[in-house]
Formats: sequence, C-alpha cells, structure tokens
Amino acid sequence: MTTNRAFASFIKDLMPSDLKSGNPDTPVSVWKELDRIEGKKEDTVVSIFRTRGCSWYNYSSCSMCGYFNDIDLSITKENLYRQIDLVARSLNGIKVLKVFTSGSFLDPMEIPLDVRDYFMNTVGAKISTLLVESRTEYIREDNIADLGKYGPAIRMAIGLESSNDQIIANSINKGSTFAKYKVSAITARKLGFTVRTYLLFKPPFMTEKAAISDMIHSINDIDGLTDDISVNPMNIQKNTFVEYLWKKHLYRPPRLWSLARILLETRKHGRTVISYPTGGNKERGVHNSKPDRDLLDLIVGSSLTQDFDQLESYYKKSDLRPYEQEIELESRLVSDMDIDYISKRSEGYSIII
Repeated sequence: MTTNRAFASFIKDLMPSDLKSGNPDTPVSVWKELDRIEGKKEDTVVSIFRTRGCSWYNYSSCSMCGYFNDIDLSITKENLYRQIDLVARSLNGIKVLKVFTSGSFLDPMEIPLDVRDYFMNTVGAKISTLLVESRTEYIREDNIADLGKYGPAIRMAIGLESSNDQIIANSINKGSTFAKYKVSAITARKLGFTVRTYLLFKPPFMTEKAAISDMIHSINDIDGLTDDISVNPMNIQKNTFVEYLWKKHLYRPPRLWSLARILLETRKHGRTVISYPTGGNKERGVHNSKPDRDLLDLIVGSSLTQDFDQLESYYKKSDLRPYEQEIELESRLVSDMDIDYISKRSEGYSIII
C-alpha cells in the first residue's frame, strides 16, 4: 500500500471523535434519479446504507471523503436487514438500483456475507441491474465470484480517482495504486461483471490546468479497462482535509467550463464518459464565477445521452476569456488558492497575468 504517512495522519486528526449518526434501521438516504446504464438512460433508485464505515477510515480517510460523518459503530446485522427491507420497498417497479455505503459494499467487515446474501435474495429478484461500490482490495475472485448467481446484471464501481500514483498518494490519500485498480477491473470483467470507474477532478494541491490534464490522461489510461467512466468534480464535504483548505481559501472547487472541456476532449466512439456533479453551481461544488444552470444541465444531459453536440455548441459560442484568465492566473500561483476570493480582496488593484 502506497501512503504518505504524515498526510494520512493529518487527515485522521481532522476527523471528529464524537460522530453521531441517525436511525440505525434506516439508510442514510434513498432517492430516485436518471443514470446511463447498459447504453441507455434508466430510472434508478439510489441508496446509501448506514454502516460501521470504511475499512480505510480505521487508518485515515481520503482527503475529500466525508462519508465517515454517517457511520454508526453500533450497527448490527439486524439493523442492516431492516435497512435492506426498506430499500426493497422503495423500488416501486424501478429495475436499476445503485448501492453505496460509507465504504465498500463488498467489504465483509462492513456488509457481512450473510447480510450480502440476504440483500441479494431480497432485492435481486426485483431488479435487472445492480451497481455496487467497492475499494479495489475487495474485488477478488474468492470474494465476488458467487454474486453472478443471483440474477441481476452487476456493475462494480471502483474509485480509482487518478491513474497517477503520486496524486493517489499525496493529493487523495487513497491507500491504493493504479496497478491495484487494473487487477480489480480485470478480475471483475473476467467474472462477467461490468465496471464503472470514478475519477476525481481537482484533488488538493493541483491547479485547475493540471487537474484537467490529469483527467484527460487518466481517461485515456483506463480506456479498455472499464465500461464507463464517471468524472466526479470535487465537492467539499464536512470534516475533511479539503474542507480544511477551503475554509482557509487555499482551495477552490473546479469550474463547470473545465468539466465541459474534459467531456468534450475525451469523447470518442465506444467510450462512455459521464458526469453528474454533486453540488453543481453551489459554493462547495463545481461552479463558474457566475452560476450557469444551462451549462450544468447540458453536462448532465450529454452524460445521459452521450450526444455532446449541444454542449459543444454552447461551449464554442460562449466568451471563455474570463475563465481562461482565471485558470491561467491560478497556474502561476505557488498554490491552488481560491482565485475568486483573491479577486474580491483585490478589487481596485490591477493584477497582471
């Protein structure tokens, strides 16, 4: 495991010791949304199970991940059974289900094997497609081979974040490597499952220009290893290292223009790249200097249809000079400071770039 121990320790120290969760018999959240699965738009139910938390949380956490805010160390199997029953009742005929936890659905310490079996028997007959999220270490043949017996097609979502191991270790603190991702993706597909790969756009210690380049390189690096690629722009979650930087104006979330550029530059026949930004147009999520609802809608719409013509037209017709000046200025600073904040503090002064 490749880790920056000092970085991991600092992240751990930011995490509160008195976390309080909600009702242990109910998931953190259940909602409905659209997603592109198996080549077309699908109505989808999404559930976040309340669990004992990610195994990586016991050591540290990823720099941007605040899922530990929803863990409950007292969770029992009986609590998980009741959460599963609630999710099963929430489907209402929808055939696609995405399951998240505060860590990995495939971690036997988080979701015990008998609970996983109960979940698959209770929910499996009601759905056609199931997406589960997991760290690489749990996508092993001995741990997942029997999942195919239950019926629904299974897509395994893996958080690679970047194909650059230096970024994985020193910006994200993922506790994994690109090589481990490749092994897990190949294993999943060999067993007949499909793969969704998550990439993190603009982790800390990166300028926006560098982050755009990393996303493009990472997408090209995993081409052929995954069935689709989800570009996840940073959103700032509570009690995380990224929030720590953001509150000090040492980090700014990425811009919608940059996300659009990534989608437009990486599209190609046979490759599915999507992005459904969390917190889009909000201060803690991906946003331009001025809110742009149309651009956000085009990014999501293009992701669902894989038709990027309208997004491209909007992009080309827009005046991108202020945006380009912002990211150029950011690239010349010694750190990825919040340019919007600097600009507001510098009103009346001339900044030469």
